[in-house]
Amino acid sequence: MASNGVVLLSGPPCSGKTTAGAVLAAERSFSGHGRIHLQVDTLFDLLFPGSDRNRDDRLRAYDAAHLLARMFVDQEETVVLECTYARRDQRASLRRALAGSSASLWVVEFFVTPDEAVSRFRDRHQATDLDEALVRERADAFPYFDEALRLESSAGTPEEHAQSIIRWLQQGPRPVDQEAWTRAGRGWTPARRGVRRSPR
Repeated sequence: MASNGVVLLSGPPCSGKTTAGAVLAAERSFSGHGRIHLQVDTLFDLLFPGSDRNRDDRLRAYDAAHLLARMFVDQEETVVLECTYARRDQRASLRRALAGSSASLWVVEFFVTPDEAVSRFRDRHQATDLDEALVRERADAFPYFDEALRLESSAGTPEEHAQSIIRWLQQGPRPVDQEAWTRAGRGWTPARRGVRRSPR
């Protein structure tokens, strides 16, 4: 089993990474070895209640998660990090946090079609700054990376995806090239005008 590093669960909104991550964290065959599960969105809500989810607050939540991840990695534990990780500066934040350590980075990406992402978004009942147009755009433009394990969200249940991740890690996969993964991230574009935010 891969150890002493970070297992990153990433993908566009509504791709199933949070549900699969929760199942993975609860799996005895995985969590019984001292693995730590960190959700960037959960840390965001704890650190910045009432935030309008602006870019600076988002990146600070990523920075906080990465500092925690480094702390646990230095204790020779494996950390499961879960969030979108579409942006180059979000990826660079993790790379900086891991600099100088012997920690490996394994990336799991959840693929979802834009239509499926929007359908799932309509079934959500949680507060978000997203709307259907943004969910579609982010699913369509997510920067998938060739060195990652790619899971097709609709091709299995969260339990099946968690088992696929465990089997993959048991095979001792090659860690990703962190510099190349960072470069493959998207830059930021100005916010679109006239886009209404869903209260859901």
